[in-house]
Amino acid sequence: MKFIYKIQPAIAGAALLMATSCTYDPYDTDIDPVKETMTLQCETPEVEIDEDNLTSPALVFTWTGARPMSDDYMSMYKAELDVLGNSFGSKTVITSGVGFDYRYDEEAGIYSATFTHEQLNNWYSERWALPVNKVFTVEFRVIAQWSGGPEFEMPEVRKTSARVTPIHVEIFSCDEMAVAGNAIAASETISRTYENDNVFAWKGSLTPGELEIPILYDGMTYYLHNADGSTEIADGEAMPVVMNETKGGWTVPASGEYRIVINMIDRTATIYSEATDLKPLEVTFRPNGVEANPEVTLTVSDLWAYGGGTGWGAKKLNLIQSLADPQVFIFDGSTNDLKTLGGDMKFCISNSFKDENGTSYNQNNSYCFTCVLTAEGKRQNLAAELNKVFELHGGSDGETRNSYMKVPSGSNLIIFDLRHNTFLATKK
Repeated sequence: MKFIYKIQPAIAGAALLMATSCTYDPYDTDIDPVKETMTLQCETPEVEIDEDNLTSPALVFTWTGARPMSDDYMSMYKAELDVLGNSFGSKTVITSGVGFDYRYDEEAGIYSATFTHEQLNNWYSERWALPVNKVFTVEFRVIAQWSGGPEFEMPEVRKTSARVTPIHVEIFSCDEMAVAGNAIAASETISRTYENDNVFAWKGSLTPGELEIPILYDGMTYYLHNADGSTEIADGEAMPVVMNETKGGWTVPASGEYRIVINMIDRTATIYSEATDLKPLEVTFRPNGVEANPEVTLTVSDLWAYGGGTGWGAKKLNLIQSLADPQVFIFDGSTNDLKTLGGDMKFCISNSFKDENGTSYNQNNSYCFTCVLTAEGKRQNLAAELNKVFELHGGSDGETRNSYMKVPSGSNLIIFDLRHNTFLATKK
């Protein structure tokens, strides 16, 4: 038997409704969207903080009122200022009524918030903790909201921004320093010297090309440059330098061994080629200071302490030679088996050597460093003080060899500057 199906009118109507629903547009039937009226603008979108006019206005934001509501509602505006990227977080946002106040001009119907150069400068370094000299963008947000009415009303929110250039600070500080550029095979660290935290030194091979000295400070990378803007190396001379974010440095003219010394206090860079490099101290003397003895020339690479403070035994000090100057030596008790020095002693450049005739000598016959002689050129014993530069005198004559200086007890960091004949004992 064959069955015949009929579509009833109601069913047909439903099918038609389903077909037409594919083109249904809710905006044709829903209520009208809320008409927002608030506008916001920045009157000063580019700002440079002026240290000479800190109390004057720097940033100005203005906005018009939000949509009017019935008297059942109480309206409120909240304004916020923050650095772009902070998302108005609780630790960084500056909020109206707490960090600043806004004004309302009834006649013009305009709200405004003004920020001084001083406010921006303080927040830049303290509240927002931005790196020195970093240009930044601030966001300003206004939120209009209502309470007290019969139903919830969506707030109106507006945002705008401004670009701020901070007070320029001449930076000359360092967390890390390196030697880089295509004049070196791979970037290497430039270390602080033992003798001075404000002096950095490096020695190594360079090839023709660009030499860069990047400095990491406060999370930013800066580069050293000649203050006169040139890229030439004044070989062996202290060059005044500046530090900025522009990549670059010096042009290395030839391959060879170079010594680089950066003085952060003097703001100078000295680059020595092999031709101008600082040389170790060489001393030419006659053993015992006796004219009849042949001259002996020795290169100073270490010192031996000798005297009452050593129990009258020669003690090799195993000094560290400075990278900044091979005539500067450091006694560092933290890495030295002797730990500390103290008592009467002199410092000999050798404890065993021979002259050209093969005659052997020891520290008693050697050139040594000790306290200065009297005005008459006679021996004397003087005491050095902690943290005070002491003048050294060197010689191989009997008066010098029989003068003993007193090293402060417990000295564990001592700087022997044989280029300038000074001694500095400290405790660290």
